[in-house]
Amino acid sequence: MPKKEGKPQVEWDKYFKRYVWNERTTPYFTPVDKLHQGQANSEIFFYCLLHGILFCVITLAALRGGPDGRSLGIAYYSFSVVVAAVLFGMLKNYTAALYMSATPLAGILYVLVYRVAAGAPMVDSLVVLGILALLARYSFRIVAVARGYPDFPPAPPPEPPTFLNFK
Repeated sequence: MPKKEGKPQVEWDKYFKRYVWNERTTPYFTPVDKLHQGQANSEIFFYCLLHGILFCVITLAALRGGPDGRSLGIAYYSFSVVVAAVLFGMLKNYTAALYMSATPLAGILYVLVYRVAAGAPMVDSLVVLGILALLARYSFRIVAVARGYPDFPPAPPPEPPTFLNFK
């Protein structure tokens, strides 16, 4: 298609890479030993936000009661994960990262004991188990990020702004 004079062509792939998949802010496929503290901060923030919101909802649902009834044990555990997410997000504490990395295993145990054994639909349980397995795999990376965080080089200075940051 020939270029029209006067109107700029939009290059969607460039904007997608810049705002959705940016090596500075979303370094999920960058090896841990090649991260700097700015990239690690972005990754830790996402992980803590995911855990904080999810386990806050689980805490409230467990306190309110559901099909299995009210469960104070699940509410206490979920609230402790929310506290660990706040500590890990603010202090980059290795112990909090280890505690949070056990949450997918606790979820898998819950699904196997309370859902599969109780006769819940198998397809639903398999989907949840698959998601929890992926989250467990990602937890290994977060623990490695937390272990290496003090040794990461500082983040480079941000690039100077251009007109609306479009290049």
